[in-house]
Order: sequence, then C-alpha cells, then structure tokens
Amino acid sequence: MNKTKSLALALAVCLLLCGCGSDTAVYVQSVSNVSGMGGIAPGDRFTGMVVSENVTEIEKDSEQTVKELLVREGDDVKKDQPLFSYDTEELQLTLDKQTLELEQLQLSIESYKSQIASLERERAGTSGTTKLQYTLEIQTAQVEMKEAELKIAAKEKEVTKSEDLLANATVLSPVDGRIQAISEDGEMSDTGQTLPYITIQQVGSYRIKGTLGELQRGGIQEGDRVKILSRTNSSDTWSGTVTLVDYESPTQGSDSDRYYGGNSDSMSNASRYPFYVELDSTEGLLLGQHIYMELETQEGEVQGLPISSAFIAFEEDGTSYVWAEKGGRLEKRPVTLGEYDPMTDTYPVTEGLTESDYIAFPDPEVCREGASTTHDQPAQTEPAAPEAEVFQ
Repeated sequence: MNKTKSLALALAVCLLLCGCGSDTAVYVQSVSNVSGMGGIAPGDRFTGMVVSENVTEIEKDSEQTVKELLVREGDDVKKDQPLFSYDTEELQLTLDKQTLELEQLQLSIESYKSQIASLERERAGTSGTTKLQYTLEIQTAQVEMKEAELKIAAKEKEVTKSEDLLANATVLSPVDGRIQAISEDGEMSDTGQTLPYITIQQVGSYRIKGTLGELQRGGIQEGDRVKILSRTNSSDTWSGTVTLVDYESPTQGSDSDRYYGGNSDSMSNASRYPFYVELDSTEGLLLGQHIYMELETQEGEVQGLPISSAFIAFEEDGTSYVWAEKGGRLEKRPVTLGEYDPMTDTYPVTEGLTESDYIAFPDPEVCREGASTTHDQPAQTEPAAPEAEVFQ
C-alpha cells in the first residue's frame, strides 16, 4: 500500500478508536473511499459522444462582407455544399475600381517610355551642363517608371484575388462533416486567438469523448480498455482504448450525469476533465451519437473492490465478513474475497459489497449487530496538558 493510503487509513482508525465508545454511534466510511476506486466501480457507465478526430476550419476574408450564411451549428454537410456567400455587389465594385487603377498604371508606363525617348533624342545634340541636366531627367523618369511597374504587379494580384472571390462568392465545404461551431462576430478563444468562422467535424475519423469528475481523477488512465454500448440497442457494442485524459483543459458544470449506474457527484461547480477513446472499429456509429462506456476487465486482472485487510474480519471457520451499514444500523455481512495482495495489503471483495455501501473498522469494543451508525468523522481528542508539579 502506498504511503498516502497507509497514512489515511491509520488516521481513520485512530480517529475511530479515539471517538467511539459503547454509547457512541459507530463511524462508517464509504466503500468508494476505502477502496480507493476514485468513485469508479465495476459496471459503472459513463456517458460519451462520438466526435471527429479531424476538424476543418473555414476562414472568411476580413475585407469582404458576408451576404448570407447558409448553414447552422449542428447541420450535416456534404463536400462542395454551399456554406456562405459574400456580397457580390460590393465585390464587383471593388474589382471595377482595381481594374481602372490597373489600366491607369499601364498607361503611365507608355507615357514614361515616350518621355524617356524624347529626352534621349534632345540630349543627343547637347553637351556640358545641358547634357547632364537631360541625363538627370531621364534617370528620374526611369525610376518613376520602375515604381509604376511594381505598382502594376501588386495591382494585378489584387485584381486576380477579386476575380477569384467573385467567381467563388459562394464558399463550399471541402469535406463531409457536421458544423461544430460558427463564429459570426469574431469571438476570441481562451488563448486570445480569433476563432475560425466555421468549424466542421469531419466524417470518417471517429473517436469517443467522455468526461471525468473531480472525484474520478485517476479512475481512468491512458491505455485502459473501454466497452462502448448503444443507448438504444444494448446488443450493439464497440470497444476501444483510452488515448488521452486531458487534465489540462477542465470544464465547469454539474457532474451529476457523468456516468450512469454509479454514485453521483453533487458538486454543481466541480471540474470535469475530458478523455478520449480510440475505437477498434467505427462501423455502425454516427457522428454526434450519444453512447455509454464501461471499463473492461483485462484478462488476469483482479475483479472486485480492493478493501484494506484492516476492514476485513474472519470467523473461526475462516469465513470473512465486514461490519456494514444497513438502514442506519450495523450488520455483520458475509463477503466473498479474492486472493490477498501483500503489496497493497488488500483483499478484492467480489461479493457482498458495492461501492455505495458504508463499512466500519471492526473494533470489537463498539461493533455489534444493530449499533447505530454515523457518517460524521469523530473529532480527534487533544491530549490533556500535564499538571504542574507543586513544590513544597
């Protein structure tokens, strides 16, 4: 047993022995805490949803105006299906203006060529200072013509872009998938980045997303095998492996529905941590489908609830039992044990206990059939201060 568990158990036993007397209600503890199952017991079902591993992000041109949005969040879309369209009237005006500016620049090139040719002819019949003056004027015209040529190259790119936008004023989906999110107002992510205009979950690369509550931390680990069950037909099952438990991206919210069939965590603002399951096969699954998940028991893995040997008592004939709570009273309950684990000092209880039960430390001084029980941990008694010695 690790040091943390050993110290916790020792403290619990100490508090019990200090706080319980023959007329005191017996302190009982949750089996889920005693077993260290992290709130997860065999057979517990987690809710999950089929999501896509691949996400496609569609950006919009910040310089253009969207005329019409043609999809909504949650819509299923096919490749080449229209998503949104730009304002073509505004695009056409922009293209017309750019085309006119390009023509003016091209005319200026012809003007510079004529000007340079004329200056060169006039310079031919001069000498001295006059010839130098013509040379300077020619060089200035050549520089201005070069600048105009650079402006023409940039303007041609603008015209080409506008022509492409006008020809593709309706933006199409590049993949089959489902519209996961639409950010019409340029919302920001938690990291301060602008969210994409449209986010599409791509069809064909599915995985399962589930969540763990704060009390379930450590209950599911990367590499665990998971059984997936259909909510509508229990005979439809799949299997997969946990590939990621994301403790870096918690969400807040009610944790009461994190799984089906086990105890619920009533902390309404508890953190929830996503985990993801890679599927062995996706046949028959649909994007967005809600499913149940159960942890699979691996071959050779010990089944049952691991209970510290300190809570297990034995009859003279070797049969085992625990002191369990039933209706606010103690009862001597027989249990079936697996093989003792000396490394953790635990017995796997395979029958007789569930995670939702409460059990007491088997102190013969206080444990008896019908004794009243309490879930309130006994207060630890402070040692009395030594009396002062009086000297005569």
